[in-house]
Amino acid sequence: MRLIKIDPNTQTIEYVESTGKLNSLRELIECRMIDVCARQDNGDSLTVDDEALFLEPQPFAFRFGNYGQPVHGIALLTGTDEEGRTAEPTMTLEEAQQCVEWMGNVYTSPSFTVVPLYDRVLMPGIYPN
Repeated sequence: MRLIKIDPNTQTIEYVESTGKLNSLRELIECRMIDVCARQDNGDSLTVDDEALFLEPQPFAFRFGNYGQPVHGIALLTGTDEEGRTAEPTMTLEEAQQCVEWMGNVYTSPSFTVVPLYDRVLMPGIYPN
């Protein structure tokens, strides 16, 4: 499948081929662990290096559309099929180029948000308090 690779180090945005499988995504992003962010209304999102904010120095960054946080390191713009699997993005290369603003060498403090799952069973027979 054809995905869109956004590389803030070289300030390039290009189509790349991928199987959509984890190893292919990690290889293209050049990382060990991935995360997904900047989900769009059309189902597209960015697959990114989950550990980028912990690297010294942090990789160069960019802004993507109205996503409120800098995205550090290489990202892949992907789509999602009806079953939630990785698919080709709906957005075109030209549309993706319009969404990217290069930020260069900026620092972003690592943080995370805990979302309680009160409406779900954590494990069979175990319910949250």
